Amino acid sequence: MSDEGGARRLAAASAVAVAIVSAAEVAQASPEDLFGYGMRTSAMGATGAAHARGYETAWSNPALASMTRTTSLTLGVLAANPRLDATGEGHPGRTRIDPVRGFLIGAELPIPLGGPLARRVGLALGFYTPTNVIARGRVLYPEKTQFPVLADRAQSLAVRVGLGADLGHGLRAGVGVAALAELTGRVVAATDATGRVGTSVETELVATYAPAAGLSWETARRDETYRIGLVARGELDARFGVVIDGTKLSTLPIPLFDISGVAQYDPAQLALEAAREEEGSTLALQVVGKRWSAFPGVMSPTVVCSDGGAGGCGLSPPAIAWEDTFAVRAGAERRLALTRHASFAARAGVAFETSPLPEALPTSDAYARDASGPVSVPTAYMDASRVATTLGAGVVVARPVPVSIDLLVGLHTLLPRAIRSVDATGATRLEGEASGTIGLVGLSTTVRF
Repeated sequence: MSDEGGARRLAAASAVAVAIVSAAEVAQASPEDLFGYGMRTSAMGATGAAHARGYETAWSNPALASMTRTTSLTLGVLAANPRLDATGEGHPGRTRIDPVRGFLIGAELPIPLGGPLARRVGLALGFYTPTNVIARGRVLYPEKTQFPVLADRAQSLAVRVGLGADLGHGLRAGVGVAALAELTGRVVAATDATGRVGTSVETELVATYAPAAGLSWETARRDETYRIGLVARGELDARFGVVIDGTKLSTLPIPLFDISGVAQYDPAQLALEAAREEEGSTLALQVVGKRWSAFPGVMSPTVVCSDGGAGGCGLSPPAIAWEDTFAVRAGAERRLALTRHASFAARAGVAFETSPLPEALPTSDAYARDASGPVSVPTAYMDASRVATTLGAGVVVARPVPVSIDLLVGLHTLLPRAIRSVDATGATRLEGEASGTIGLVGLSTTVRF
């Protein structure tokens, strides 16, 4: 077997690994960090840390699960259509992003305890799964125009559980967990005794978790209730990695190649919200801080040297100084009685969230065949701050079967923003403007038992 033939076979094995990573069906991070979770709170600007109910508390604030009094099951659908643009010389204009379509499943359950804990503990469960994949993670060349913060973050399975307890005197506390799985794999290319090449592929799902904790405190004045909610969510980091072993294909010293990166990522965050509730209406205002500065980036080094560590040899990913972000959200709901056993609710919300991507990006390394080595290329990452406007409606029927139907529509607008890539001398290598919209629609039905 020639070295040239071994290289060709290694390339084939690499293509197999790339296909596995690109279409891997694994459980990863949550899309609720983009849109919120549940039709009611999402329609109210993705607020909810101080006013969420039922299954939505699994994300909004697990402390509020303690308000659960009935068992319910929710089924819903969610769809989003990203239309993201990157304009300027060297950029394609409209960037192709697959539409988001998924199913939502939620449940709430009061925990039947006795004594002083009676009617004080509740459980909330929330699930979201895309219709065509369980998750998607892609590794693109850094010089290819892409929106790494927005592109595939809603293309993943989300699983959350929240448990809340009423501590008395208006104080509630809760804990929650988000569960996901990471994909690890290995592709080995080798020859048998006859000289024919074969490949073996092994993949494994490894569970990983992120905690959440929440508090709420409320006080009542006449017909009004004022509540403050505080929730902390841990970092949710979903990675993938496939090692390509072609050492048995050639006499050349071929290193192990590692196709790996972060497929989905939700930063650690802290949300504080104040809500005012009275018969027939709810108003809420929320502020959120997100620790994007801990983001490890969308890709990892392709070759890791045992004596040099990550980046000791081969090409290294761009070193981007991701920035912490904040969001401000407001929401309102108005409820009206239609009949003795039916009511209608109208909802609206608005939100603003900053971008974690800095305006000036370093260049990246790429391999140039002509130069037989690495060259500097622009980093074509794009992103912008977002303004979201949301609307929603709900109908509740108490008899003959307690059921409710909720509708959500929304529009996320990227505020036009210039992004440029600069080299070590400060010269601009690539400049463009990020903009676009994400349309959102959802519908759910809840049955109470």
